[in-house]
Amino acid sequence: MRRKLPARLFAYLATAFLLIAPAWADEASAPLLYLAAGYSFDPVAETPVLDPSLLAPELGAEEAGYYLVQFGGPVGETERASLSAAAAIVSYVPDFAFLVKASPRAIEAVRLQPAFRWAGRWESAFKVSPTIGKTEFRDRERRKDPLLTLRVRVFEDLGGTAARIAAMGGEILESVDDPYQKLLVVHADRSLLASFASVEDVWWIEELPEYYLMNNSTKWVVQSNASAVTPVWDRGIHGEGEIVFLMDSGIDYNSCWFRTAGSAAPGPSHRKVISCQAYGGGVLYDACDPGHGTHVCGTLAGDQSYINPGNYNYNGMAYAAKLGMQDVQDADSWTCTTGGVSPPTALTGAYTDAYNAGARIHSNSWGGSENSYDAYCVNVDAFMSDHHDFLLLFAAGNAGSGASTVGYPGTAKNCITVGATRQAPNQETIAGYSSRGPAFDTRIKPTVSAPGGESGYAFIFSADNNTGNPPSNTCAAQGDPFQGTSMATPAVAGTAALARQYFREGWYPGGTAGSGPAILPTAALIKAVILNSGTDMGTADIPNNNEGWGRVKLDDALYFAGDARELRIVEEGTALSTGQYEEHAFDVEAGQSLEVVLVWTDKAAAQGAGVAIVNDLDLTVTGPSGSFNGNVFSGGASVTGGTADRRNVEEAVRIAAPAAGTYTVRVTGYNVPSGPQNFALALTGAFQDVEPIDPDLSTVEANDDVMLRPDGLGDSTLTIKVTVRNGNGDPVSGIPAGDVEVDLVGTSLNGQSMRFCASGTNALHLVSQAATNGSGEAMFYVTNAGGCADIAVTATVESMALTAGDVATMRSPDMNGSGSVNFQDTMLYAAMLYAGTGYCGNLNGSADGVVNFSDTVKYVQALMVGASCP
Repeated sequence: MRRKLPARLFAYLATAFLLIAPAWADEASAPLLYLAAGYSFDPVAETPVLDPSLLAPELGAEEAGYYLVQFGGPVGETERASLSAAAAIVSYVPDFAFLVKASPRAIEAVRLQPAFRWAGRWESAFKVSPTIGKTEFRDRERRKDPLLTLRVRVFEDLGGTAARIAAMGGEILESVDDPYQKLLVVHADRSLLASFASVEDVWWIEELPEYYLMNNSTKWVVQSNASAVTPVWDRGIHGEGEIVFLMDSGIDYNSCWFRTAGSAAPGPSHRKVISCQAYGGGVLYDACDPGHGTHVCGTLAGDQSYINPGNYNYNGMAYAAKLGMQDVQDADSWTCTTGGVSPPTALTGAYTDAYNAGARIHSNSWGGSENSYDAYCVNVDAFMSDHHDFLLLFAAGNAGSGASTVGYPGTAKNCITVGATRQAPNQETIAGYSSRGPAFDTRIKPTVSAPGGESGYAFIFSADNNTGNPPSNTCAAQGDPFQGTSMATPAVAGTAALARQYFREGWYPGGTAGSGPAILPTAALIKAVILNSGTDMGTADIPNNNEGWGRVKLDDALYFAGDARELRIVEEGTALSTGQYEEHAFDVEAGQSLEVVLVWTDKAAAQGAGVAIVNDLDLTVTGPSGSFNGNVFSGGASVTGGTADRRNVEEAVRIAAPAAGTYTVRVTGYNVPSGPQNFALALTGAFQDVEPIDPDLSTVEANDDVMLRPDGLGDSTLTIKVTVRNGNGDPVSGIPAGDVEVDLVGTSLNGQSMRFCASGTNALHLVSQAATNGSGEAMFYVTNAGGCADIAVTATVESMALTAGDVATMRSPDMNGSGSVNFQDTMLYAAMLYAGTGYCGNLNGSADGVVNFSDTVKYVQALMVGASCP
């Protein structure tokens, strides 16, 4: 019989199941109880002061009632089994506590269990929402009504509780016996709240809210965090052309959010679901209540236009993207309904299938409970390392606010691990259940956060799997019981799809579609952009192990024409080895904060290693205010000094109010034992676009490997000046005077070619001035070069125009012919490169600070950001 893996869907279902916390955790701080009624306290050390009218009634020794039972730390199967033997577990309450039904005598038995910490009544005060009476309703009738309209959740006895509330003076407007919750809608005076709460079978009381679109909220929270403002969608970026795969409990592809004409089965021609396959113990079709897979698919890319054209309510973050479902729903009905999934023993095959189907983003709202580096982490890091454009996302988990509760595979290095905030309008607060970092080796986890909802505030509404099969013509959506990092993860995955579409459609760097080259971004670049978009919640202290690098706010990172805040990227930096570095100079203006984010996709760690990092890069940003190391922060801002980060594969520098001037961004290969190592950079701030920079490569040290990439927008002019001479004073044969930076191989400079890549109309104008005893002047122009072109090196001079993609000849004085040039004289090599132009070439620094071609040629690039040199 196949062993079921200890994995759980990371949606904390308010009535359906609970998640098991890690087997070990940081016990330095006492666990607290986080209650929606507004109480956060250590029940061992303190007792909250409660209104006497809101204390739970006393019970007889054998009379069953509701209690909170807290353990001293993370709870394993042993503790759960022991508790279940004495009490009926209802739900999980952070930290390490359960809401249970038991008699006082049974609770005394629970107190004898080894891991027991505290037990107390589910007080009436804990049942009442603190927001009752505080809502500003839009509906005029509710604004005028002196009575409250309440939604009362009942544990078990719906009819009996309704009768008791009615006897107290409440008017029962509706009674709902849902499979997952029992609800009463009650119209009553505020003075009756305490009486209602004293009823033992009442679980929770809240004011019935006005209906609003919880997924509709998520879409604007992750784009702008301004109510109903969706700047990315508004510019036509909805996920078109993107394919995102999910591994989850399946999908009800007959739901109107996904259904295609004729209710066809998933396949390449399906309007939404191009693939639906079972993996591991998966059972096709999301038949297991409450429909976790269908819900997360809806959050990511649900689109009801098939049924309701023009209606975007509850649509997913990237609603025009296509989906693939890798179904790992557990075949066992009890395991399935309690959140169990059965993924394959190894994940590489599933990831390969997704990749071959065209997916470059893969969302996973499931995971285990341990904070360790398991076999799945190896799969995640190794596959991403070998497929640089494939981005995996995992839910952080719902084990609560204790330190190091994030579970695997979210503990892998290269993936984005997603924590959960409450839903709008409470999105500035991390959800109490959301698992915290750090990872086992002190890495920052989660990576970022997004709305996941929270009981007592707002759930996440998305596609419901109870739409019927055969399909109906309605669009059902479901909120309660959906809350969790499960809901936050597809929101970030959908946001990543929008960012990927932005680069693929050429929005960078000019901010309009097609104004730049089509970039197929690496996972590291998308991750860097997502991290750059992170915004602090509450106290300025990111990065931290509660919210990671902050709540995603994509508009803060992407640049659109007219924005004050701009974006600069290095799409895939030169692969660095130990001791090598790459530098980029940026002219920064005051008025906007400057944020520089470095991300690299590392090699998989060895299982058994206590620290996961393999290739270690360092970020340093030097400007008018000093030099800043990556990840050295105080109050959320970079400070000088400190030591380099030796754990994380993400580093950042944040300067809240940068002084105007030139900032040099250096990425150094500190220790790269399994390299070379590529990387990506994402910078946001105010940049000077047209002002030329004049870097002088003649000042490099001997044999220094320096990669220089000037920055600017298309058709702005940048000048590079390089002074070269032969360091040993001897004439050099076979090297064309007009073009010394031509060798792409690193062996011979003769007969090679240069490659130029451009996004602007005017790509490059180069003038080479020969030495005093030489002859001839080489000039060539590359124009209309929207792509790349190879320039071969020959022996004559010519001026020319080059169409994108053409191969042209650059002619210059032959140094070994009648126009020979002796390099013991100085030659000025001046290149006018237009921003967006890329040039690949080679130089080598000599001991006297000049370029010495008698030394071994090393690889040096002068490449414009926004271009690439294949």
